[in-house]
Amino acid sequence: MTLEAQTTILHRVDGSASLHSGETKTIVSVAGPIEPKVRQELPTTSALEVTIRADVGISNTREKLMEDKLRTVLTQTILGLMYPRQLIQITAQILEAGEDTSYTCKEMATVINAAYLALVDANVGLNASFAAESFAIMENGEILANPSREELKLSKSSHIVVFQIKNGVATELLFIDSIGSFTEKEVYTLIDLAEKKTTEVHQTFKKTIQSKIEKDFVWQL
Repeated sequence: MTLEAQTTILHRVDGSASLHSGETKTIVSVAGPIEPKVRQELPTTSALEVTIRADVGISNTREKLMEDKLRTVLTQTILGLMYPRQLIQITAQILEAGEDTSYTCKEMATVINAAYLALVDANVGLNASFAAESFAIMENGEILANPSREELKLSKSSHIVVFQIKNGVATELLFIDSIGSFTEKEVYTLIDLAEKKTTEVHQTFKKTIQSKIEKDFVWQL
């Protein structure tokens, strides 16, 4: 799999990143911390506003579900206590989906990884690094990382896995979402593989953001 990442590509926001992962490409921007609307304000932590825009047409319930998944990851990783009564806006634009509308794993993994890069670019405080990868389990039980559009069509289940990364190694499972038919043994095998794959994904990003993290953050990659 080829990952092509670039940060600071938009100039009217606090942070941004583009990520091209196989057949999938997205851009994510971060604005904030900024003053929220009264209804968004939280007294002890930051509020999150997450928007995901489809590659074709208008966003619908599919993108709303993806927004909820991204929010689940970010609430665990953003140091919200640093920004009470403030708002952090994350906006993702899918440029190339790389999968049919029956699936979201490839888009979800790319959005989560691009959001991580954009948050670092925006100097938003994080608990730790994190990385995501998509998977498919085939009918014969084979597990494929970052499956192609055609491989997804032939699979019996699709998955998105997100791990926290500390000292360059996947250490804690942050999020997993699965669609389709699979066994408990297959899921455990997939999680073991995801530890390795998310570590590899993060090592790729490390080259992009190493100098910025060393300068601006107290935690380690």
